[in-house]
Amino acid sequence: AFRQASEALPVLLFILSVIVLVFASLIYVLEPRSNIESLPKALWLTVVTVGTVGYGDVVPESAWGSLVTAALIVVSALYMAIPVGIVGKAFSDVWDDRNKLLMIHRARTRFLERGYKAQDIPAMFCRFDQDSSGELDLPEFMAMMHKMQVALGKERMVELFFSLDSDGSGGIDDAEFVRTLYPSAHARIYGSKHPSDGTTASEGTTGE
Repeated sequence: AFRQASEALPVLLFILSVIVLVFASLIYVLEPRSNIESLPKALWLTVVTVGTVGYGDVVPESAWGSLVTAALIVVSALYMAIPVGIVGKAFSDVWDDRNKLLMIHRARTRFLERGYKAQDIPAMFCRFDQDSSGELDLPEFMAMMHKMQVALGKERMVELFFSLDSDGSGGIDDAEFVRTLYPSAHARIYGSKHPSDGTTASEGTTGE
């Protein structure tokens, strides 16, 4: 959840910087020098306003300065809703997918306990792909899991299969399997190949 939310952090920081710089400049221009004598002081007023701290040590005196500060308060409230929404959405997605994530973690643990690594998956899929379709259907997938003694239970295996079948085709290829269980190893094994490029992942690996 934190990793998903952090992907939006650069954009949020950029927007915050723009808001602070624009409003600080406006306040510095509109306020009398006797009140805001420097741009850093205008920046300080802007920062404590955006952060909803409101120390009160620096306040606008002119009508235009007060108007700009009021606009800043409204913009700040709208801006603060953005990261809260992003973080909340990320945690909601993770919570909704908790069963899938726990099941994938359990399957990965079982594979590692049995000594299977990510680079072993393409050969396994070729071995159990009885109809040479480039994908494993549900019976073939369950036969592979049983043969490899990955004990997850029948219902768990069915759930794992459909969670791996991201395109809903009724079959999964080795690239989908590796991308879900071993995401860090996917690029190393398949490079730029992807199931959507018109070739199956099995064909891509056998041709290397």
